[in-house]
Amino acid sequence: MGKTLFLENARKLRYEAGWVAVHRDGDPRPVLLRADELDCIVVDGKAAFISTYLLDELAARGCSVIFTDSRHMPASILMPLTAATIDTNGKVLAQMSWGAWPRKMLWKRIIECKLENQASVLEGSGHDLEAVLLASYAGEVRAGDSTGREAAGARRYFQALFGDGFVRVPHADATNSALDYGYSILLSHTACRIAAKGYLNQVGIHHQSKTNPYNLACDLVEPFRPLVDRKVELERPRDLSPSVKRLLASTLADRIPYGRGSYRVSDAIDLWVDGCLRVMEGAGDADGISAPGTP
Repeated sequence: MGKTLFLENARKLRYEAGWVAVHRDGDPRPVLLRADELDCIVVDGKAAFISTYLLDELAARGCSVIFTDSRHMPASILMPLTAATIDTNGKVLAQMSWGAWPRKMLWKRIIECKLENQASVLEGSGHDLEAVLLASYAGEVRAGDSTGREAAGARRYFQALFGDGFVRVPHADATNSALDYGYSILLSHTACRIAAKGYLNQVGIHHQSKTNPYNLACDLVEPFRPLVDRKVELERPRDLSPSVKRLLASTLADRIPYGRGSYRVSDAIDLWVDGCLRVMEGAGDADGISAPGTP
């Protein structure tokens, strides 16, 4: 696995003996892609017909399928609920009684990793002073982020990357829309990995919104968000064009350092999610989870 397929003008998608057949307007022959090689499919637009046979095969392979809304923003996900081959009921029951202290220690580790990656992005874009500051914030994070280092870092970070007047507000402008789109791609994939391991996305360790179906994914995706920030900072999009969306969707196929190796982002998310869930299962220590890096 490892490829992300971005479809903006597909007419029909169907399954054909291990292949995803993509039919496009004006092209008599379908484009064929191996189903086993796909991590994620983004269906942009409302004109495509998709066979339920294909959706079933993709779910069985743990491939996330993302559908967009009228604003061409990710709006829904095909969740591979049947991909888990373990005691799903037992995991959900255990998840409902996760202890407060493991939650706080895991959230501490998540924010440390996020701040370290934000510092790396700042350093790579020439903001050395702010990079040093955020790296120091990472060393000041306490259990549950009781020192508020994430919020303090965010204020410095976004204004350094996008200008003093920048405010992080969803859909407020082209920059915010691009960030929203890229984050949604990462969030969707993280949510699918969590579901495939038998856990509920609704039950988070820090995010606890009653209206958010992806609380746990919102928790675990945090260290990967700077990957999107860096692309948006380099691209400086004037609008959310198809080329920008393809660029952001391709983030899952980028390679980043993780532990002692180099992995596609999609695979690094899987390793990271697995490590975080082991901590909550009592089988690991939060400080011992390998941290995802930046390119």
